[in-house]
Amino acid sequence: MRERKQKRILEESSSSSESQDYDSSYSDPDYVAGTSYQRSSRKNFNINPCINNPNQATEVGSSRRNNGVVATRRRRTLRRRPGASNKSKRGVFSKKRTILSWMIDLGIIFEDMRVWYIRDKEKIIEGTIKRGGVRCNCCHKVITVYGFEEHANEGHVKEPYAHIYLVDWGCHLLGWIYYKGLLRPEELARCEFNLVEPRKDASDLNDDACMICADGGDLICCEKCPSTFHPDCMGMKKIPQGEWQCPFCICKFCDHLDSINSPRQPSSPDSPTKFCGKSCEEVFSEIQEKHLGVRKELADGYTWSLVQMKLNPDPHSNGEFLHEITIGNSKVSVAWTVMEEIFMPVIDRYTGINITQSVIYNRESNLRRVNFRGFYTAILERNDEFISVASIRVHGTKFAEMPFIGTRERFRGRRMLQKLLAQIESALRMLNVENLVIPSVPELVPMWMNKYGFTHIESNLMTELIKYNTLMFPSAVRLHKSLVTHAAASAGLSLFS
Repeated sequence: MRERKQKRILEESSSSSESQDYDSSYSDPDYVAGTSYQRSSRKNFNINPCINNPNQATEVGSSRRNNGVVATRRRRTLRRRPGASNKSKRGVFSKKRTILSWMIDLGIIFEDMRVWYIRDKEKIIEGTIKRGGVRCNCCHKVITVYGFEEHANEGHVKEPYAHIYLVDWGCHLLGWIYYKGLLRPEELARCEFNLVEPRKDASDLNDDACMICADGGDLICCEKCPSTFHPDCMGMKKIPQGEWQCPFCICKFCDHLDSINSPRQPSSPDSPTKFCGKSCEEVFSEIQEKHLGVRKELADGYTWSLVQMKLNPDPHSNGEFLHEITIGNSKVSVAWTVMEEIFMPVIDRYTGINITQSVIYNRESNLRRVNFRGFYTAILERNDEFISVASIRVHGTKFAEMPFIGTRERFRGRRMLQKLLAQIESALRMLNVENLVIPSVPELVPMWMNKYGFTHIESNLMTELIKYNTLMFPSAVRLHKSLVTHAAASAGLSLFS
């Protein structure tokens, strides 16, 4: 048992200054984010971005110790960005968020660039690039890239980015997205392994935040890994004597040492995925093999999809798979710009890690509390424009967690969050997941309970939660929604319908 004094909590007014939230003084004196490095290098796809003509077409204040003195720091809490206060901000929030607009904002492509749709080395139709899609020369309307493909009578192909050709630059759009968008140094840095190392003068090697509630205080330390816990969060009536090992180092099923949950190192391309149980493996396989990256159409032009950053695609994979991975990774990047627009930066006060970004990019870490491997991003779109975004991680069939969900300002008040949440819940039910768990800021608890049917977490579920690595924020309130209720009514739905 060791002492981490609780700091005095000071109220903080909302501020639009991002620099305050990146204040590096809010860090653990014993831990420091080490030199980040890529989990693995991206392999070259079988896509050539630069060809000369279509005939060559291929493709998230801590207590600080200073000589025993506890310094008071302000607590950083999860909050949304304040509403737009001036014309320039309104302009940013009102911009369309699509893959094409993301590329335009990066300066990778430009509006009014000429494009062709090419199939079997033959130009079928022409158009020009716009933020919201392609302006088709045959109907003079701005339509989605998928609509452009349909205008070419190739709607059955469903690989528009692979067949849209940038005339002036002599390359296909899919390859240009990959090489010029996804391989940018800034983008690669967001995918790096979060390496957290003890400082050379560290008094101990354990984390300074509870794995369950993410706050400091009096913590019990695991003897096998850096994880620490509040005894109350663990439901302990007395402090165990002798060496103690946390739930992550003991198998949930047999109480033996669990090598599956040992501290991680960066995954190599050939590292097998490890699971804590059969149900976790089955759910993972179901999502990965059948539903990840699938663009599901809803009524009135809406679509939704589940994506995840993939770093190691097989360069020998077929064109359909490469199209799916490239567009899926691009959607993750656009989803990050949406999250930046919705939320103020959420920075872990002990390690300095950007939690929101790490969740969106499902970044791994050797420090279990900030290991966000396994997160998926759910996206609601209309005509390819991003509307709402959510982060989800599924822990077998017992529960799934959703730490972030939000709707862009210009679409709020139109029940868009309900629309995305309904699809997520339906999908989880079809995967036989029993509960959806969220961390809510206290002031929004009534909204989640009265409007969306969430309730305070039950003791039996909390007993299960402490066995898993779930994302929590200081002062947040855990809520859950049972997905078993009304499951029969959803039995006739397809998984991601």
